[in-house]
Amino acid sequence: MKNKIKIAFIKYNGLLQYGTEKWFQNLAARIDKSKFDVDFFYTGTAEASRLNFLIKNNVNVIKVNLSGVDRLTGEWLDTDLFDKFDEKQYDIIQTAIAGDAAWPFYTFKTAPVVHSIHIDRAADMSDCYWHQFFLSEWLLNKNARLGGIKKLGTVVPLGANMPFSGENLREELGIQKDKIVIGFHQRPDDGIYSDIPLKAFSKVQDRNCVFIILGGSKKYSLQAQKLKLENFIQLEATSDLEYVSKFLNTLDIFAHGRRDGETFGYVFMEALLHKLPCIGHYSFSANAHKDTIGRGGYFVYTVGQYKNKLKLLIENESLRKEIAQRGFDEAKHKYIDTDYVKIVENVYEDIVNNKEQRKKELRKLQKIRDIKEHFAMFSRKKLGDKRIFIILGFKFIIKKRKRGN
Repeated sequence: MKNKIKIAFIKYNGLLQYGTEKWFQNLAARIDKSKFDVDFFYTGTAEASRLNFLIKNNVNVIKVNLSGVDRLTGEWLDTDLFDKFDEKQYDIIQTAIAGDAAWPFYTFKTAPVVHSIHIDRAADMSDCYWHQFFLSEWLLNKNARLGGIKKLGTVVPLGANMPFSGENLREELGIQKDKIVIGFHQRPDDGIYSDIPLKAFSKVQDRNCVFIILGGSKKYSLQAQKLKLENFIQLEATSDLEYVSKFLNTLDIFAHGRRDGETFGYVFMEALLHKLPCIGHYSFSANAHKDTIGRGGYFVYTVGQYKNKLKLLIENESLRKEIAQRGFDEAKHKYIDTDYVKIVENVYEDIVNNKEQRKKELRKLQKIRDIKEHFAMFSRKKLGDKRIFIILGFKFIIKKRKRGN
């Protein structure tokens, strides 16, 4: 019998409810356990529902302790990781990182490291990784512009689900059936608050419309008061997937806003699969949600454009239904019918079964990248407490000092 491929999933705070963590957990749970053995190493708090989800799907979950994280290097302090983990025991190490080189992964020498990249701020310029997964084509291309190797990347927007509920919240919230309900859901974070959706709504509101936000910053309620919105409701945030599904079933229009944009736009994918027409706006940072919305709605650049598209959808029920159906069909084809887990499994198997050939190709691509970086007018990369700058071909290495030194 052929030996199973042994994979270590390692993630700081890996059992939380946020998007990156859910992607990571979903992959660990869904890969074929007849071909793969999975050990899941995590730090911090374990959300009970996510822990049970992994255990139920035959994932071996291992808690890693630490006292803190070094603010310069990202190194886990006083950790027992290496008492519980030995890279020589694994065929693949799967990570999920923000983009730039992260400890402890760039220290590994034996097992191939595979990253999942979820933020567009930097590219890992170390030699540790063998492949990278991205949530969107936009993020893959952005990473390449930052210095990543595009040929070592695959787009894997994992985690789509069909609606968890066929019910809605209208009766519970006292909303009549003939009301047009507009809204979105978001984590309660002031840093991602956008004033655009409610500002646009204030210009088209009438008594037949209600705007609801599930979760989100308290700034939305304050903005609603300042705008004197007549029909506005803000609900407490929840991670209950059935309740979120009921919330989405309550809406007629998914009108979203986020200050820093999306590197994929999971909330839009959810909305499309709930047959909702969507509106999203341009951000100063990430704009992958334009592609995620696709034919299922509108991507706008100004408050005025947002207002016009919102008004159009409010006044035209047949258009709402037409766009919603288009968006659903496209989203189901892209995110439900495509087996992304199988795509990931194929990458793992190719790395393990063709290790020497892959290693030669990897080193060649890394050398090409390094040559390009060397002759760049200016480039920089981060590795632990070191900052490496290349200016007109000359390399400068600066090691940051820790406080107290």
